Formats: sequence, structure tokens, C-alpha cells
Amino acid sequence: MGPRRASIDDSDVALLALTQPPTAACEPLTQLLPPVRPACTRLFLCRHGQTEFNRLHKFQGRGVNTALNDTGRAQARQLAHALRGVPLRAAYSSTLRRARETAAIVAQLHPKLALQQFADLEEMSFGVFEGNAHALFDDQVQAIHHRWEAGDFEARFPSGENPLEVVARGVARIRALLLAAVPGDHVLVVTHGRFNKVVLAHLLHGELRKMHDLPQDNTCVNVVDFDHATGAFVPVLLNYTGHLLSAPVL
Repeated sequence: MGPRRASIDDSDVALLALTQPPTAACEPLTQLLPPVRPACTRLFLCRHGQTEFNRLHKFQGRGVNTALNDTGRAQARQLAHALRGVPLRAAYSSTLRRARETAAIVAQLHPKLALQQFADLEEMSFGVFEGNAHALFDDQVQAIHHRWEAGDFEARFPSGENPLEVVARGVARIRALLLAAVPGDHVLVVTHGRFNKVVLAHLLHGELRKMHDLPQDNTCVNVVDFDHATGAFVPVLLNYTGHLLSAPVL
């Protein structure tokens, strides 16, 4: 599926203007990072800000298209200020509103960026669980997770997706976006928690069981260098949330 271009003033995306910085100092992420490796493009893979479904511990997946709540918008502003010194050359998000809003808030400090959206970057589908509280399906979810931990990645949420399907669409899209860049470029991609876990486990470890060791908090930043010469993905920073002024809500 081709990209959809988004304007940060789309009428269906209610964003708060970035007229004021966060209420406490936010160190630019550029001060914490080493230089980009030779022949590499630097990927900033982020999770979206908090939604009410996150706060209430409800499944969203691909079928529930929630907006950021007030906390999520504040988190996105904090993320934007942390990334303000990064020379972003491209910005992408999933088509789901919570990711689009987060990316658009970041892009307000990079006015030359044109955001593009891809359905391939959407969250894993949780099928019939979507819209419901986590607690209602705790036993079923634990059973699925145990099968993944045992290496059965064909296990899926009822009427939903499995990790192999997320890899097939998500990894292919991220590779394509990075191959379209040139060495030295910095690329922002805003997606989702389980999506990030699956994709990072595949790209960094070649082992999907590692997804359980990769926490992804709201507006976390994962910095990964993609080597155009070798095709390797080299982790620089994972699940960074130093820009947040309080503990993130999962």
C-alpha cells in the first residue's frame, strides 16, 4: 500500500501547538548519542503517546482508532523537544490516529518534514480482544504468550495476527523506508508497542522470542543504525524515556 501524506493541521487531528517547552528542562537527545556510523542511516523508532485505552488497560490493536489523551499529548510534546536537534530528513507513522498525532506533534519542530503514513506500520491486530479490558482475556493472552516463548509464532489472537505476519509487513516496510534514505540521514518512524517489540526482536536479534525482553513505553525512543553496505541493524539506544517528566503509563 502506498503512503498517505498528512498535514499537521488536518481537521481530524486535534493537536496542541508547541508554543511552550515542557515545564522542566528536557535534554536534547543529540547530546546523548554517538555520531552516526559510516555508511549508516539512523532510525528513530518511537511508540505513540498515551491514549485512554492505554490508561484503562484496554486492547487497541488495529481495529480501535483512538486519539491521544491529555497525558499522551504532553508526552508527545516532551518527545518533540527531545528530538528538536535531530536533523530529521523523513518522518513516517502508521495510519492509526494515536501514531499520526504523535508524529505530527514531533514534526511541528521540523517544519520542512512531510509526514507519510503506512498501514504496514500499524499495531498487531488483537482480533476479538480489541476494545475490551486486558483483564477479561488474561488467561488466553498468557497462553498465547507462552506459545510465543516456546517458539510457536503461528499462535495468534482469535481473528487477529501472529508475530510472523507483523514481521512480514512491518520489517519489509521499515527496510524499504531506510533503503530510500542515504547514509547520514536521520529517519523518524512512529508506531506501536507490540509492533516495535516484534520488529526490533527480528531486526536486532533474528529471534522473535526476544520481543519479551524489549519493553516499549509510551513515546519511547529506539535509536538503531542501519548499515547500507551490510544490511545490518545496530542498536544505539532502546526504550529511552528520559524526556518524560514522570513515569510512563503502559
